[in-house]
Order: sequence, then C-alpha cells, then structure tokens
Amino acid sequence: MTIYEQLKAAGVETSHHESDLYARITPESRAIIDAWEFRSNVTTFTADDGSGRWFELPFAYDPAWERG
Repeated sequence: MTIYEQLKAAGVETSHHESDLYARITPESRAIIDAWEFRSNVTTFTADDGSGRWFELPFAYDPAWERG
C-alpha cells in the first residue's frame, strides 16, 4: 500500500499541489509517516487558510501519476 493509500485508509485529511501530497498532522498521520521509508523527505508547514499544521510529502500524491 502506498503512503497515500495508507493515509486515506486511516481517514487522514489530505490535499495536494500537483504531485506533492499534504496530510493534516494527527497522531494517525504521524505514526504512518514515522514508519515510512522516505520520512526524511517530509517537511511540515502551517496552512495560510487557518486549517492548521500539515505534512508535505513530495511526489506522493498517487492520482497525479495516474493521469499520465
């Protein structure tokens, strides 16, 4: 299961920009990302829209790659 699929299955709120995946920081998302082999590529940010803290996972938004 990809990181995107794991986060969605756990009910974590996600968003994206092009191929970059954003996941709201929650205990569930933190546990999934802590176990991910590419966790060293993950950064965090505070959203400008007031929605809180998010993880940014470069190139991890699966639907971006399915569009071909």
